[in-house]
Amino acid sequence: MIRRMLACGLAAGILAFGAQPASPATPRPEDRTAPAAFAAPEKERAPRRGPAEATSTCEEAKEAAGGNRPYGCITRISSVRQADAASGSLRAAAGVPLPTNNCTGDEDGYWYATRTWMCEIDPNVHYTYYDQNNKWLGAATFAVAQQLDLDRLSLTWKETDQVKMIAREGTLPANLSISWTTECKSACAPNSTKVWEEQPVDLGQNLEKTYSVTNQPSQKYDFIDHTYKLDIHAAGTIPLTEPITWSGSRFRCDSKQALGNTSGCVVAWFTPTLSVSRAKFGSSADMIAWAQKNLSGHWGLKGTGKPLSRLQNAQQQKDNRRRVCETAWTPDQTVAEVTCDEFPFASSYESGALNGIQNGSECAQVKAVQKDSTGVLATDWPTVTTIGTVTGKEVCVRGHIPSSLNTGVGSYYVKLIREARLADKDEFWVQVTA
Repeated sequence: MIRRMLACGLAAGILAFGAQPASPATPRPEDRTAPAAFAAPEKERAPRRGPAEATSTCEEAKEAAGGNRPYGCITRISSVRQADAASGSLRAAAGVPLPTNNCTGDEDGYWYATRTWMCEIDPNVHYTYYDQNNKWLGAATFAVAQQLDLDRLSLTWKETDQVKMIAREGTLPANLSISWTTECKSACAPNSTKVWEEQPVDLGQNLEKTYSVTNQPSQKYDFIDHTYKLDIHAAGTIPLTEPITWSGSRFRCDSKQALGNTSGCVVAWFTPTLSVSRAKFGSSADMIAWAQKNLSGHWGLKGTGKPLSRLQNAQQQKDNRRRVCETAWTPDQTVAEVTCDEFPFASSYESGALNGIQNGSECAQVKAVQKDSTGVLATDWPTVTTIGTVTGKEVCVRGHIPSSLNTGVGSYYVKLIREARLADKDEFWVQVTA
């Protein structure tokens, strides 16, 4: 919508294992610094972009100006005239680098994230200046950069915003300035942050500010959505068009919901990966890899199967394990410290018990194979072999696996729950590594 002003105008336009590890309901303080239980995260791109088209257009600005005064407007570089679209060469000529954050290398205006941060860099915010006869006078290109750093054990997060004029040409009005407002819904404090208010900006100058926002504790999951408003002014003028506005990428906060005794925030749409090492977990890891390769579900195998999803209900976990591992089960005593291991995990919605089996004999059956006698179970029992006939259509695998290997994978799954703050039905991948 246009601001119909008659004055001069410049625009802005678990568990599945024999011995149960510590409950994920009580994360330990050292988990803040413990080594990650999941693979080094590669950021994922959200479908939502950062700065969008202004709600007013240059054409509307021309109508509002009425041929009386010079005026300006904000738009995306993709929608302005071809001459203005050369900002890349202009920036190179000016020697002005883009602002940097965790999205450096992905400066396309999309939001990217891992489980605990999100960012975007958009070099395509364009300001164009016209005289009263609609003649082009000059233009400036701005890059917007944002990063939100979340804490899985805190309801307070930090945001760092940047605006930088990366190119200019022709004649611009004196004293261009930036105004930026961040707004959050009622679950946030503060609800509104004035990041900049008519802050002067010139070529190569990088405006940067870091501030904190807190989610108000509740007994539910809060999905946080920010709205941003960016305006470009010239001193002493009245803007004709609306500021450019856009939305942040949603993230989630909870108080004692995902993890019983803590509160925190994560990017719920980022899918973490549980890393299961053969060197650490031997035949238990090999059983997962075998199932991902040979059974039609390919559970948790990125690029082939679907992710697993956390089942939080403790009683349902027990019921799942009982059906898979305590029915029609005779342990193979030739396997050291033999226990019943199963995949998908009992503490996932993909458990065979929730997908049609009546007892564990309907799963594919495997057993650990001894290779050595060093006393290191992962080395001595590194692989599995099948028992009986396997069709490949089984909805689970059940294995005779040494206890410490079995429970070790379980402990890492619990650690993933803590580190990624997995809530009920949150998805995750499973990657077997060397």
